[in-house]
Amino acid sequence: MRNLENATENSLSQGTGPSEAVEIHVSEAIPEIQVIEPRELHVGESPIQYQRAPGHAWDSQNELPGGYGSTRVVLMVRDPYWIHAYWEIAEDISDMVTMALGPEGWLASRKALRVHDVTDIEFDGNNSHRSVNIDIGEHATNWYINVDRPNRSYCAELGLIGHDGRFVCLSRSNTVRTPRAGVSEVIDEEWMTISAIERYYPKPTAIPSSPEIVSAISERMHLDIGSEFVSEISSPQMAQQPRPREFWLNALVEVIIHGATEPDACLTIQGRPVKLRPDGTFQARYALPDGEQVIDIQAISKDASMSRSITTRLSRNTW
Repeated sequence: MRNLENATENSLSQGTGPSEAVEIHVSEAIPEIQVIEPRELHVGESPIQYQRAPGHAWDSQNELPGGYGSTRVVLMVRDPYWIHAYWEIAEDISDMVTMALGPEGWLASRKALRVHDVTDIEFDGNNSHRSVNIDIGEHATNWYINVDRPNRSYCAELGLIGHDGRFVCLSRSNTVRTPRAGVSEVIDEEWMTISAIERYYPKPTAIPSSPEIVSAISERMHLDIGSEFVSEISSPQMAQQPRPREFWLNALVEVIIHGATEPDACLTIQGRPVKLRPDGTFQARYALPDGEQVIDIQAISKDASMSRSITTRLSRNTW
């Protein structure tokens, strides 16, 4: 390397221009590249200490735990077609599984979520409209579930499926209902028209008033200012002889019954058949006269092997 330095100094002292090539002789061979092994860090040596900024200190006491030591499953609604489930399985649950599926049941079984459609029923574990099993794997703790029917009620059971197909329920979730995916399906409502509403309101009587009030009344009743009726309102003679005012009241009471059952079932209300919608829902309206009314609702399965009935008593007294 000493020759390299001398050659460089000679070239600089001779004023070699940029266009002249300088020949440099290296007498010493370049040593081989050596790989330096990483130095071990002994206990006595202090490693680099990293400190958090003063405003971002983390209090470990406020950190949420990874679990609460209980076996449970919770359902939450995301949108009309998706629900979300999250769960936790306690460590001591293996004893219950061993009793149900045998000594090898815990290892031979697979975890699953059983999702039930429990719309408009009191679910007892076996009477759901339909159910489906979802394999959730060994280490999963939450799952997004696609439901193909909006505006329905669902609940889920967390459990194990044994090698023989038996399902052992570990925990049952809460019941949730998905919202509608569009506008309301109720299309048979009868709304009052303007002419029907006007029949329920008495006509205004002729009283003395200022031109401003007369103008406001005429605009509200869609009357012409120059009509005979408006001229009578501002006339002193009409103020001395007011028209007799007719005051009356009418009230009607109706009962709206709605619910759901199996789409292929036969439904009757008070012995009369009621047509079901494609999803099994129904709605009926009945007038409610004075006295006691007994409304009997009965649903019979397609094969006539099962039936359900609901009886409602209503009483109306008008005075």
